[in-house]
Amino acid sequence: MGSLQTSSDSSSPSSKIHVMAVPLPAQGHMSPVIHLCKLIARDPSFTISLVNVDSLHDEFVKHWVAPAGLEDLRLHSIPYSWKLPRGADAHALGNLAEWFTASARELPGGLEDLIRKLGEEGDPVNCIISDYFCDWTQDVADVFGIPRIILWSGTAGWTSLEYHIPDLLQKNHIFPVGGRDDSVIIDYVRGVKPLRLADVPDYMQGNEVWKEICIKRSPVVKRARWVLVNSFYDLEAPTFDFMASELGPRFIPAGPLFLLDDSRKNVVLRPENEDCLRWMDEQEPGSVLYISFGSIAVLSVEQFEELAGALEASKKPFLWVIRSELVVGGHSNESYDGFCERTKNQGFIVSWAPQLRVLAHPSMGAFLTHCGWNSIQESITHGIPLLGWPYGAEQNTNCKFIVEDWKIGVRFSKTAMQGLIERGEIEDGIRKVMDSEEGKEMKERVENLKILARKAMDKEHGKSFRGLQAFLEDLKALKLHHE
Repeated sequence: MGSLQTSSDSSSPSSKIHVMAVPLPAQGHMSPVIHLCKLIARDPSFTISLVNVDSLHDEFVKHWVAPAGLEDLRLHSIPYSWKLPRGADAHALGNLAEWFTASARELPGGLEDLIRKLGEEGDPVNCIISDYFCDWTQDVADVFGIPRIILWSGTAGWTSLEYHIPDLLQKNHIFPVGGRDDSVIIDYVRGVKPLRLADVPDYMQGNEVWKEICIKRSPVVKRARWVLVNSFYDLEAPTFDFMASELGPRFIPAGPLFLLDDSRKNVVLRPENEDCLRWMDEQEPGSVLYISFGSIAVLSVEQFEELAGALEASKKPFLWVIRSELVVGGHSNESYDGFCERTKNQGFIVSWAPQLRVLAHPSMGAFLTHCGWNSIQESITHGIPLLGWPYGAEQNTNCKFIVEDWKIGVRFSKTAMQGLIERGEIEDGIRKVMDSEEGKEMKERVENLKILARKAMDKEHGKSFRGLQAFLEDLKALKLHHE
């Protein structure tokens, strides 16, 4: 069981409130947890222990630079048989049910051992903050008689869909017995506008193991002391109102959490290429199409070729993140080299980009995304319209919200998992967002949401920021009560 402290121990660690944070080991879930940890660590009343699985911890510490003034943020690890050096990968995503089952079987024991060890060292843990999907941490918290706080790293709308799992099952709309009809309209999930069955999170159509995980997990949310949602009230007011009516006033908007971090950096498990920023400096304002499928999604060789063809035909300046593992089986070197040669004056390719600084750049025009929630929220907060190309998990649901509810982007006829999207359709989508009147309206709407997102984290009046302060005060009161 490894650990790394960012500085020497406090003279009296047990006089502080010791918060243990347990993220889901995936890049998109780690970022909001760490932004929250930094906020808590800035308050001298707290000590934070951030706990990762061992393989991810070993990679994370290579890139971790302890922020000045956050000496009470410590890094620990617990053992796990799945090796995830850069967080959850395409293999894990392809075997999600097995991954979650292994987590629930292996990780509680390691976390209990770590909490006992810290207690024996005179630094007892006072509460656990964990990702919603680490529901096993509730049982660990119960063992020690301490509260668990849920950090929900997705939309509030997704919380309501998870909350309605019993209703969705009863109506045979998820994990269906027999065939499913994707055109069915689901209009009984409260706080969420009606949606087609095809827009319910992909994993809710999974296998029996996944069904058992969802049934077990759904009611656990009621046992959390707080539920902090990495979204903002003005984006999803009806959902926040409904969920708070069900779970109480400690279900709160707490995002966009990345706005808490002045460094404009996210958690990075891959080296960033900052040369792209200098290339962006040379482009016209609002002209660049940014393409990134996040840290997990993959494309077939054929799909990669169609996307490359569409980018070339669009004549738009593009910045494309091509991870080494993005193309299943690898792309054709001859074809790829030809594409790079023909577009050398049009585009820029990196293996990983400093996304927050890319989105903030004046030359940014639109973002073609896999619809991970961090990417969407970062795009909204910078006023950038979207082209949605979901891959898995709840990304198809996020894409529905982008296109139908918030009207700040377009989507294609298929997701990345459903078959080939041809270059003509991709090129049409690019032109619709970047060149059409409809695209201008999307830009206006997302600019309005940008203002509301930033207002949510205003230190004087922001609803998210005030909610987070109330949460910290509750933890302080809890500690005093126990003493």
